[in-house]
Order: sequence, then structure tokens, then C-alpha cells
Amino acid sequence: MPQVGKKWKMADDEVGYQKQFAFDIDMHTNGINGECIEWCEQNCEHKWGWWFEDDGKISPVNHWEHQRAYMSFENEKEAMRFWLAVGISNMGKGD
Repeated sequence: MPQVGKKWKMADDEVGYQKQFAFDIDMHTNGINGECIEWCEQNCEHKWGWWFEDDGKISPVNHWEHQRAYMSFENEKEAMRFWLAVGISNMGKGD
């Protein structure tokens, strides 16, 4: 059970890059905008992260061009809050 009131930061090993949880949001881009990460650090009391899915065309030269980025949340309500607060406006944007 998560600690009540704890904000999960990038420094915590249990959140961030390559972390996948029950509630995924397809960001329709090949990267995650920094605004999304900042929002999670300031607002999430449950675990969160982002991960990538490749389209099978990845190579060492262009690996990032052929991937799809997802934000992921342990808590469904936080996923919805993220989506409404910054997810929609960042859909299709990459860093």
C-alpha cells in the first residue's frame, strides 16, 4: 500500500523510465514531454512511469523514431487527472 501523501519523484527507483503499471496512456508520439514528468512529480501519490513499445523497425541509428511512448499509472484516478491536466495537450508531442 502506498504511503499517504507521498509524492513519487524521479529519484525514487520505483517510478520513472521503463516503469509500467495497470493504467497506460498512449501518448501518440515517440517521446515523453518534460511537462508530463514534472506534473507526475508534483501530483502523483501513487507510482507512475513511462515506457516505450517499438514497431519492429528499431535500429541503432534510428531507434527512437520507431517507438510509441506510454505514460503509466498505478492508480486509475491519477491517470485520469494526468490525462485531463496535461496528457491531452501533450498528445502527439515529443521532447
